[in-house]
Amino acid sequence: MKFNKIYFVLLMLLVVASQSCSDMNDLTDKYLDEGEITYAAKVDSVGVRAGENRIQLDVYVKAQRVENLRVYWNNYEDSVDVEIGGKTGVFPIMLDGMPESGYLFQLVSFDKFGNRSLEFEATGSSYGESYKNSLSNRTYITEFTHYDVEGDSMVIYWGGTVRGAVGMELQYTDTSDKTVRMEVPADATTTTLYNLKGNISYNSRFLPEENAIDTFISTSKSIPVYYERPIDKSNWKIVGFSSASASPEWPATNAIDGDINTPWHTEHNPTAPFPHYFIVDMGEVVDISSFEVYRRMDDSGGAQPTHQIFYAESLTDPTDADDAGWMNYGIYNLDNVVDIPQFSRAANVVKARYFMYYVASNSRSSYAYIGEIGAYSPAGDGLSH
Repeated sequence: MKFNKIYFVLLMLLVVASQSCSDMNDLTDKYLDEGEITYAAKVDSVGVRAGENRIQLDVYVKAQRVENLRVYWNNYEDSVDVEIGGKTGVFPIMLDGMPESGYLFQLVSFDKFGNRSLEFEATGSSYGESYKNSLSNRTYITEFTHYDVEGDSMVIYWGGTVRGAVGMELQYTDTSDKTVRMEVPADATTTTLYNLKGNISYNSRFLPEENAIDTFISTSKSIPVYYERPIDKSNWKIVGFSSASASPEWPATNAIDGDINTPWHTEHNPTAPFPHYFIVDMGEVVDISSFEVYRRMDDSGGAQPTHQIFYAESLTDPTDADDAGWMNYGIYNLDNVVDIPQFSRAANVVKARYFMYYVASNSRSSYAYIGEIGAYSPAGDGLSH
C-alpha cells in the first residue's frame, strides 16, 4: 500500500513537468515557426556637416551588402532614400531646405533581399538668419584711422579676434580709381594699405562649426580715412605747467621732444594734488584735425585712464590754465597697454596756437604721464573720405 502511494506521487509530478514543458514550448514555437530574423548591415559612421539651411551627411559604408539607405528626421516625418548598390566608401548626402535648427537623424540600411538594419543615429544643425544676425565684425583699435600722407600708407590696428571668424575681406579704392580687394587673416594684428583714395569697407567670414560646408559673411563695416600731415614740433615750447609737472627727472619738455621713450611724469616726491597739466605754445596758429598721444613706454601700471585737451587761438596769459580763452577739445580714453599712437579727434578742424594736456584725476594712481604728444593738420582740402 505504501508503495502505491509513492508511485502515485511520482506519476503526478511527471504529469506536471510534462505540462510545464509544453507551455514553455508554446511561447517559443510561434517565433521559431517564423524563421530566423536577418538584419542588413548598419552604416559604420556618419559625419554631419552644417550649412546654411542645409546639412550634408557623409555616410561611411564598409560592408558590401548594403543596397539602399533611408535617412529619417523630424521624428520619422521626413525621409530620403539613397542608392548604395553594394558599394563601399563614403557617400555624401545633401539635405536641402533644412530650416535653422538642430536635428536627430536615424539611418536604416537595406540589403538586396529587403532586410533592414538596426538604426544608426546622428545629430547635427543647420544655420540661417538667426545665426547671421548674431555675427559681428572685428573691431579696429583706433576709432579714427590716420593716413600717412608722406608715406602714402595707412595702418589699420585690429582689435581682438572674433570667435568663429576664419578671415576678413577688405575693399577700398586706390589712387587710380580701381577697386582693390584684400584677404586678411582672421588673426592679423595690423593691415597696411597703400595708394589709398578712400572708401574702405570690410567684413568677416565665419564658420559656425569647424567642418561646416558654408561660410557666413557679416554685414560690411566702413572705416573712415583721415588725410593729415604732422605739425612740425621744432618751434614748440612748454610755457606753463602744474606744480606737479615740474619733475626734474621727467620734465614736461619730454612730451614734445619727438622721442616716445622719454616720458613726461608728474612730481612724485612729494606727490602734488590734481589737476596735472602742461601748456604748449606751437609758435603760430595752425589748423588742428587731431592730436596723437603715446603712452609711457617703460611703465603702464598707473597711467591715467582718460585725459582732456584744451586749445586756444590766443590767450591773455598763455601760462595760466584758468585763462578765459581756453576751449575744450574733448576728453579721451588712454590705453595703457598698446604701443601705437592713440588719436584724439574732435568733430571739426580747429584753429589754435596753444594747447593744454590736462589730467583732472586718476583712479589708478596719484600721477599722470605719457610718452609723447603730437598734432596733425588736414592734408590739402580734404580731411576725411
